[in-house]
Amino acid sequence: MVTISFSGCNFKCIGCLRKKRKGDIYAERVEYIEWNLKNIIKKIEEIRPHRIYLGGYEPTLDPDLVDIVSRLSKLDAHIILLTNGSLLNRDYIHKLLEAGLREIIISVKAFDPEKHLYYTGRSNRPVLNAIKELCKIEDPYFRFQVETLLIPGINDPEDIEKLAIFISKIDRSIKLFIEPWIPVVDAFREPS
Repeated sequence: MVTISFSGCNFKCIGCLRKKRKGDIYAERVEYIEWNLKNIIKKIEEIRPHRIYLGGYEPTLDPDLVDIVSRLSKLDAHIILLTNGSLLNRDYIHKLLEAGLREIIISVKAFDPEKHLYYTGRSNRPVLNAIKELCKIEDPYFRFQVETLLIPGINDPEDIEKLAIFISKIDRSIKLFIEPWIPVVDAFREPS
């Protein structure tokens, strides 16, 4: 598995772990490569991973993302986009799929519009619209999942249940994952 971390985000999440630690917070080993696509592809060819995750902050901000996916797709790996979904519209989604993207995981910080705005500084409407668009894709080789966080006082179990109901009304086969909450010091209380 390889993760390519992009920089820059259009959300200003209060509890963003990326601001606290560079690189993948779950990685056993982090290696930094001079950012040019040729160097990165060369390194990935050496590793020969089965999966390539495009994540970090928000990959869809990169104007070259479609080209990056296209080049990576030639490496015969399953390419997965980790995104907040706010910039995904029908055209962008189809360009990414045509380039070779095989999976999208959208992170919904909060289903409640006010809580989402408070936590991210942005509306969740584009995120929820992206979920609706992704449900329209009729490609047996494409996977789509939604993840959310249990954030005490922000995204409580009741909020997560509302998100699950929203998703199930669109397509009952979509998986919803609840990510483990990792506290940011002095930001939130521990779950009880």
